[in-house]
Amino acid sequence: MSIKKVQVANFNVVFLEEKGEAPLLKYFDTIIMPALKSGIKRIDGDTSYRFTDVEIIEDKTCGYILAGKIVKKTIVEIKSDLDPEGNLIEKDDRYPSAPYSAFAIYLKNHRMVYVQNQKGSPTIKSFSAVVKFVLSEYIRKYNSKQENRDKHLPFPYISVVGIPMRENINEALKNVEKINKLTLRFYPLNGDQEFGALFDGVISELRKLSGSKNGEIVLKSPKSISGVADLIEQSAGTVKPIVEVTYVDKTKGRISDDTVAERMEMGFIGENIQENTEVAEKGKSIENIFFVSEGNRKIYEEHKNKIIKFLPRE
Repeated sequence: MSIKKVQVANFNVVFLEEKGEAPLLKYFDTIIMPALKSGIKRIDGDTSYRFTDVEIIEDKTCGYILAGKIVKKTIVEIKSDLDPEGNLIEKDDRYPSAPYSAFAIYLKNHRMVYVQNQKGSPTIKSFSAVVKFVLSEYIRKYNSKQENRDKHLPFPYISVVGIPMRENINEALKNVEKINKLTLRFYPLNGDQEFGALFDGVISELRKLSGSKNGEIVLKSPKSISGVADLIEQSAGTVKPIVEVTYVDKTKGRISDDTVAERMEMGFIGENIQENTEVAEKGKSIENIFFVSEGNRKIYEEHKNKIIKFLPRE
């Protein structure tokens, strides 16, 4: 058994149609799965990223789960080393490497479990950047082949935001003397309540009246540190919090969703993650995975036939 780092996030994808916003599952069979299985790579110098082993898992408790791996193909350069006597020596070696991470996205609520297989595995930030690139590149290539503009596919607005954990929030704020500014960045949501129930009416109305896809609310010099902690916790990954603070030693800092996101370590069979089903099963031990809003439920029931067609054939 090996111990892996696990993070929980909200995988939010909204497609920007001409007359509104469409949820991820509406285009699951025409964009999401074809794009992730297309083999499109995001290349950055000597490093490339791609998705592999993408599949649909059916679970009696959680419904349909989108699972797979993201691989970082790169070259490791060795410029120095220590000899047997402990002396620093120069080297000039290059070795190919392909560390990967595994993910499971629970399609009832778009909660995601992300597992880094080893040191050097793609981070969840890398995952976010690569999925944005792959989907956009797939859509661009598809649309370029369509003479009729009415057949064009819409482009997505993608947000991968960590689910805040109260323990991590408290830890991040424990040495804070005062909060200088709290920024709550919002974005189109895939069937979730806006900002969670606490802010639903306010943000929904602001977006509707302004026609804005995204934006932010700024609270200057909030006095209640515990109140700010409550706001971040209740946002439940539907908002990206940024907290600018002054610590007791008078230094200044910035706390983001990455800092307070739910993280843990879990044991996996073997040194490497082999089966996507193991990742999906591990995720079921996390409480946040089971929350499903009424909006999520309706969208899932309406579009689940678009998922079923990708189930493995016996």
